[in-house]
Amino acid sequence: MSETKLSRAIEMMIKTDRMHKALIDSRVKTLGIHRTQLRILMHLSRFERLPSQKELAEHLDVTPAAVTCALRKIEKDGYIERTLGHDNRFNEICITDKGRELVMKTRRLFCETDASMFDGFSDDELNTYISCLEKLQANIGKQCERKENK
Repeated sequence: MSETKLSRAIEMMIKTDRMHKALIDSRVKTLGIHRTQLRILMHLSRFERLPSQKELAEHLDVTPAAVTCALRKIEKDGYIERTLGHDNRFNEICITDKGRELVMKTRRLFCETDASMFDGFSDDELNTYISCLEKLQANIGKQCERKENK
């Protein structure tokens, strides 16, 4: 493989990722909510239990402060409710009906966006794309393991 092709592939992957984030952000913006807030709501809608704020921050790859700020905002907007937990030391956080409704709207929006991104792809092309991404992730994982073992 030539260095030029590798550089082009990496540049295209990075540009595609940025374009996807910008597209999603522009569509989510119409709902009046920030991406981190939405990711918290989507997590809550799947699991009905919020891990610790530290665990949630790690899962979302954001700072604990960002999680705290996002939780305050979505509580203020009525998407979640906090209640005193059974041991009185921690708040339990539950998604409200308003929060569930927003998650449903968002899932439809994401499905439409994702479908439009892969417009014109055959099933075989999509399978090849997925296979290539799996190989890339495995190769990156190997590199990370090597670095950790040094």
